[in-house]
Amino acid sequence: PGLGAGSAGAPVAPGTLLAAGATGAAALVALVAVCAALPLLGSLVRYWRALFFFWTGGRYADAGDRLGLPKFSRAHLYSLAVVPWLMHQPHYRTGTFQEDMLTNLRNVVLPTGVYGVPLSVCARSRVHAVFTALVIIPCAAFIGAWWRKWHGIEGSAAACFERSLLAPTDWFQLWRLNCRLASMTALATKSADFELEDKWTFIRTCMEKDIPVTPVMDLPVTLIAKDVLEEGGMGIHVLKNVLHGGRWILQEKLDNCDAVKRLLPENCPLSTMRVLTGSKGALASLGADAGGSSKAVSLASVWRAGRKGASTDHSCVMVNVPNGRASDVLGTASTSAHWYARGWKSFGMPVSTADGSISAHPDTGLELRGQRLPGAAAAATLCERAHDTLMPGVPLAGWDVAFCPPKKDGGEPELVLLEANLSCNFFRGSIAWEEYSTFLDQHFAAIDEWRRRQ
Repeated sequence: PGLGAGSAGAPVAPGTLLAAGATGAAALVALVAVCAALPLLGSLVRYWRALFFFWTGGRYADAGDRLGLPKFSRAHLYSLAVVPWLMHQPHYRTGTFQEDMLTNLRNVVLPTGVYGVPLSVCARSRVHAVFTALVIIPCAAFIGAWWRKWHGIEGSAAACFERSLLAPTDWFQLWRLNCRLASMTALATKSADFELEDKWTFIRTCMEKDIPVTPVMDLPVTLIAKDVLEEGGMGIHVLKNVLHGGRWILQEKLDNCDAVKRLLPENCPLSTMRVLTGSKGALASLGADAGGSSKAVSLASVWRAGRKGASTDHSCVMVNVPNGRASDVLGTASTSAHWYARGWKSFGMPVSTADGSISAHPDTGLELRGQRLPGAAAAATLCERAHDTLMPGVPLAGWDVAFCPPKKDGGEPELVLLEANLSCNFFRGSIAWEEYSTFLDQHFAAIDEWRRRQ
C-alpha cells in the first residue's frame, strides 16, 4: 500500500495519522528526557537514599559512613528531612515552623520565566512538604541544571544537578537551611537570645550593652500622620511611641554617608550592609563541645546598593564584599529579583542567573567592582562583637549595618545597627565554606542527639 493507505489499500483516517504523529512526538520527547536524565540518575538516587535514611530513624552521626556524604551535604539533607516533623513544632517568632514558612514564602516564587507560583504552597501540609522534597526539588534541579548548561552558566548539567541536590550553593536553599537551624536550636535550647528578633527588644538591648544602634525618639508620645487629601478619617494614622507604652518605634530617617552616596544614583534609599556571623555559643546548651573558641566569626558580607527612586534597599543589587573581614574592596554583584516576581510578573524573567553577573550599578553604569566602601571591614568586626555581646546562644545572625555621615569631618563613616535577622540568608555573597560547613555539622549532630533524648 502507498502512503496514507491501509493494508487493503483503503485511506488512513486523518485522526489516525494525527494520533500516530502525537504518539511519536511524545515518544521522542520521552526519549530525549530519559537521555538527559540518565547521567543525573546517580545523584538523584543518593539524594533519595539520604532522605529515607533519616526518615527511617538513621542517626546523623552515622550518615557520613553510611551514605558517603561530606559534612555540608549531610547537614543540608538532615535538616531537609526534618521539615515534616519540624512543621508542627513551636517557632521562636510565630506559632509553629509551618506558620513561619507560610508567612515567609508567600512572596517568594520558583523562577520559571512564565508564571510565579508562591512557594508557600509547599508548606500547606506535611504531605506537601514530603512531595516537595521527593519531587519538586529534584524537578527544579533537573530543569535548572539543563537551563544553566544551555545558557553557558554551567559547564556540566550533571555536576550542577548533583550540587543542587546534595550540596546547594543557591541563596534560597541556604536561606531555608539557616531557617531550619535557627528554629531547631531555639526549640532545643529555649534561649532567650532569640527574643532579640523583636525590633524593640533588639534596640533596647543594644543601648543597654553599648552597641551602636539606630537612635529612637522619646517624643512625641503619640504621632498623628494624615493624608493631605483623604477625608472621613480614612487617611489618619495614630502611632503611639513604644517608649510610652505603644507599639511604634519612632526614628528620624538615616542618611547614607558621602562615601556611600558616591557609589549610588540620586534619590536612593539608605543602603545597608548585611553581615552574617556565626557563633558556637549554643553548643554547650545542646550538650556538645564547641571544639575550640566559641567566639562569633563573620561568614559573609554583602552591601545592598539601592536602586533609584526606591524607598528601601530591598530594591537593590547585592554587591559582594569578598574579603569582608579584612578589606573594604567591593566585588561583583547579583540580583534575586526573579525570585520575587509573583504571577505574570515572572513572564520573560530568567529561570536562573550566575552569582556575580553584575559589575556596574544598573542605574548609573558606575563600575562597582574594585571600588572601596569605607568601613566595610569595621562593620564585620562590629557585628562579631554584637553577636558575642547580645546573642551568643543564636547560631547565625544577619546584621543590617548603616553607613551614616561621620561625627567628625574627614572621619570614617558612623556605623550603626538597624536590626538582626536570626533566620538569615547570605544574599549571594562569598561564604567562608569550611567554617560554615563545620559549624552546621556540629550543630546538627548535637540537635540530632537532643531529639533522641526527648
